[in-house]
Amino acid sequence: MLILGARGHAIELLQVLESLAVKKLCFFDNVNNDAPTHLYGKYPVLHSASEAIAQLHQDVRVVIGIGGGYLRERLARQAMDWGGVLHTVVAATAQVGRHEVVLEPGLNVMDGALISNEVIVGEGSLVNARAALHHNVVVGRYCEISPGAQLLGHVRVGDFAQVGAGAIILPRVTIGVGAVVGAGAVVTRHVGPYEIVVGIPARAIRKQAADS
Repeated sequence: MLILGARGHAIELLQVLESLAVKKLCFFDNVNNDAPTHLYGKYPVLHSASEAIAQLHQDVRVVIGIGGGYLRERLARQAMDWGGVLHTVVAATAQVGRHEVVLEPGLNVMDGALISNEVIVGEGSLVNARAALHHNVVVGRYCEISPGAQLLGHVRVGDFAQVGAGAIILPRVTIGVGAVVGAGAVVTRHVGPYEIVVGIPARAIRKQAADS
């Protein structure tokens, strides 16, 4: 299995994968010049496209091990062009409903996360530790739901949106495409595309450019 990234979120993901007893892991980092050849002296770190392609000839599974929706998508597309297949990782301690739950490829569902019944999570999204997606929530593609965030019933989150740590999104609120909800915010009404909102109750402070 090839994990895209070798720092930050990737090392948290390693903890999840080790707890799932996944074997033959290797990492990919072609950005950091000082990246080690092995992580923790055990797991190979590949540094070139040719090495990654050779690895994917042995095992097509690819796990996205970085944060940030736009970057996650770019790296996922690159890996799929090399022949990789996006793989979803669900931590053993995550709770996932048994009824009408759709988890698309390339997800990271981290320790202690809750995904209730009738929830959809789009391709490549990250549901971080202890985040909760309550009934009938829909999360778009390549979103990031940070640790401890709470999305209450019928919330909709657009593609590439980010919900900060500990934020609470009240029922039936829509978070627009590419929007950012600040850490600890309480969102009581809809957030427009690419808006950044913070505070209690959350207020828009500015818009960001698409693909930023």
